[in-house]
Amino acid sequence: MSEIVKTANEIIGNNVVQALKNRGFNAEYVSSGQEALKRILEIIPENASVGIPGTVTVREIGALDALKARGNIVNQHWGGLSKEEMKKARFAENDSDYFLTSANAITRNGEIINIDGSGNRVAGMAWGKGPIIFVIGINKLTFDLSDGVKRARLATIPNATRQHENTACVKAGKCVDCRDEARMCRATLILEMPLKGRKYHVIIVGENLGY
Repeated sequence: MSEIVKTANEIIGNNVVQALKNRGFNAEYVSSGQEALKRILEIIPENASVGIPGTVTVREIGALDALKARGNIVNQHWGGLSKEEMKKARFAENDSDYFLTSANAITRNGEIINIDGSGNRVAGMAWGKGPIIFVIGINKLTFDLSDGVKRARLATIPNATRQHENTACVKAGKCVDCRDEARMCRATLILEMPLKGRKYHVIIVGENLGY
């Protein structure tokens, strides 16, 4: 990444951070995924349990392995579990001391957008037991709410591909607002401000992360 891009990302990212703060979120900008990981390990105590739902971003920066390595209990449903085990793991994620996730999109005005198929991820974002931490790459920034929802729907294509789901959007290469049983866009959450009684910490990263 060139110095010009780094500087531009910092300017843009800090503008989003200010928009988030104006909405009541605790927010900060870091330049890299490794800096984001360092902040996560500073925010989450070593004796805390951490719920990590379906997020590529958090895994890309090595948070899952780093948390496990220092002794945190990490609850997550990826990795060859049976349907019943996955169901229990999803509940455990949302019942953890901290909920660590990403977003499908974030607007320049500080609105955080997520689309979910099972509902566990957006449920945790809205009603997590403890503090909720978002790690969001600069690539997920959109101009406004309409663009954010469109971006979130497009992010379903690589997610469906990763899960070997032959959805209508994978076949078409675009969102077709399908009614298929395999559809993964089933619930949309737009966080305009922190929900009452919830603590949110948003880390904007000046790198492309996740889908």
